[in-house]
Amino acid sequence: MSTAIVVGGGIGGLSAALGLERAGRRVTVLERAAQFRPVGAGQRLAPNAVRALNWLGLAEQLRSLDTAQGATGIRTASGKWLLRGDVTEVVRRFGVPGYLLHRADAHAMLIGALRQTNLRGSHNGAAHCRSRSGTASCG
Repeated sequence: MSTAIVVGGGIGGLSAALGLERAGRRVTVLERAAQFRPVGAGQRLAPNAVRALNWLGLAEQLRSLDTAQGATGIRTASGKWLLRGDVTEVVRRFGVPGYLLHRADAHAMLIGALRQTNLRGSHNGAAHCRSRSGTASCG
């Protein structure tokens, strides 16, 4: 079994770890924080992120956190609409809705889906590389 190291235990890192785990890799996630715990605020998952999470086998769990309803869109920092529509239009155009959920819920969902991944907190970012002559620091 080949191994993989993922640096960062956020949404992207945990998603990558889950995909690698499901592809049969032995995975270790290195995170700077001391604990893997859900943190953050609300976030919007665009349809491409929803498709990726569906592919990772999380469609049912994601739907249980669903707040995909009503009007949707993207605004500038000043509040001007850049894109405006409703969920029906988003599904018609992209095949799946976007979702609004708390980042902590997405984080917990991903951690809960990992079965064999080694999660290592308090990682200081120093890396070690293996060379032909042995192991050397490369961080």
